[in-house]
Amino acid sequence: MAIEKTPTILIADDDHQAIGILRQIMEGQGYKVITASDGHETREKVAASSPDLVILDNYMPGLSGAEVCREIKSSEQTRFIPVIMLTGFTETPDKLESIEAGADDFINKPYKAVELTTRIRSLLKVKFLNDELDSAEGVIFALARAIEAKDAYTQRHTERVSQFALAVGHNLRLSAEEQNALYKGGILHDVGKVAIPDSILNKPGKLTDEEFTTIRTHPDRGEKICKPLNSIRSALCVVRHHHEKLDGSGYPDNLSGEKIPLTARIMAIVDVYDALTTNRSYRAALPQEKAFSILDDEARKGWWDKSLIREFKKLVVI
Repeated sequence: MAIEKTPTILIADDDHQAIGILRQIMEGQGYKVITASDGHETREKVAASSPDLVILDNYMPGLSGAEVCREIKSSEQTRFIPVIMLTGFTETPDKLESIEAGADDFINKPYKAVELTTRIRSLLKVKFLNDELDSAEGVIFALARAIEAKDAYTQRHTERVSQFALAVGHNLRLSAEEQNALYKGGILHDVGKVAIPDSILNKPGKLTDEEFTTIRTHPDRGEKICKPLNSIRSALCVVRHHHEKLDGSGYPDNLSGEKIPLTARIMAIVDVYDALTTNRSYRAALPQEKAFSILDDEARKGWWDKSLIREFKKLVVI
């Protein structure tokens, strides 16, 4: 893959002579170089500059290289920045600490310039591939919001259901991956409606059987739109299954009970709640008490998970 932009390399070392040598090597490769001389300055430069790659010496004043690496890799904003540890390590525990911190590669001192630059080029290729995937994800998110913006009655619906679902997931102490699926799934759950005619989406009256059949295709279409991106793979089940019901009467796959993923069961409830409590083309918004009364009735029919409705009530009932 060709690197089209000028990569920015952050070199962090408290040895100014070592920084000078590395700067010369990096600039000789055409890279932009920024430097830091201790752990705290490195943290600040990462936040301010979003470098494309970080070269860390482990033994620096303030925070160690391993500590800085751990912070980089634990942040949603910086975790895909490659980190190379420049080490004089002879002790296995030091290497293990850096591996556990998430370092992408190691170069032992004294290093060979050609080996260092080769590894940097390899890591940058992966970094820019991830950047392209993030850009593609951004396009799909923008598409989801554009679909929503076409209908004045559903504006900000995806943001609300994302936050509702995420709050339930947090309260249930779901894993970080499941909570991420709830947030992204909330934004993207209706993206398949891009393939549904506006005349059906915005129809003020009751839909015909044929029109409802068309509407029921949007979860499958949405999954197909999102499927190519690994970064939102965990949200696919939310996109596809947020209209399933516990008794198997939902769509598109007529799943029942625990065959419906937990994240999709949560999304189904908050999606219905938001639809009930906001103005729509076919009716005015319902009071919160009435909305929960409807959800409770439908739960007794076997549609929704009663325990999840209870959890949701704890968070939103005024």
